[in-house]
Amino acid sequence: MRDTGAEHSIKDGSTANEVLFTAGVLTTRRGEVTTTDRFESTVDKYTDDVTGLSTKELVSFIQKHVRRERLIGPFVDLCSKDQRTIAELCALQDHLESTGNNGVVSDTSVLLLPVLRLFRSITSPLDDVPQPFIPVPASHIPHLTRVYSPVVVYIWLDDCPPCDILKTDLESIFENSREVMPFAVYGPDHQDVLADEFEVTAGPALLFMRDGAVDSRLYGAQDSGAIEAELGKLRESYKN
Repeated sequence: MRDTGAEHSIKDGSTANEVLFTAGVLTTRRGEVTTTDRFESTVDKYTDDVTGLSTKELVSFIQKHVRRERLIGPFVDLCSKDQRTIAELCALQDHLESTGNNGVVSDTSVLLLPVLRLFRSITSPLDDVPQPFIPVPASHIPHLTRVYSPVVVYIWLDDCPPCDILKTDLESIFENSREVMPFAVYGPDHQDVLADEFEVTAGPALLFMRDGAVDSRLYGAQDSGAIEAELGKLRESYKN
């Protein structure tokens, strides 16, 4: 299991691990961090609730759980690809409310939601994913990047020396927060989507994105300075 780690931090300074353990979302079994049975039961309940909803009904459902209006559409679109994301969001809010954090539950649950993807069953090889990048399917990227802008997406391959170099550089760069959400996509499993949606046909690649669109991209092993420069431009463009 990949570490959720201190790199995913909440505005009050708490780490994702601390918040999720306190809320009863995560536990430790046989030396491995995993989600609790109680949390999974709540996720199953909400999955049943959203299954079969029309788009209008889904919008109304999500509006009860997401306070920022601009996020409603992306979450509705994401639910068409992945109902579990919405179910996890609702279950996470229930667990956070049980700790007495009612005033910040909506925003905090959205911030913590990507971390829960680390506890899903993933068939892609994860050894080559840099910390703290979160592996996701390519088809989820257009919607996730509208929720979590600005975003950097790392596309990696197996048996790829340039990927090994880039992984090391990314882990060094993201050792401290960069105010950019890091996602990763395993290229061989998503070739068609990457080619059709993002015009990516080779790797490794870095996509620097905001609001669902690619601002810039880098291919191959890049020096840290080039990556830092693109991250800086991405942050500035998002502020403007």
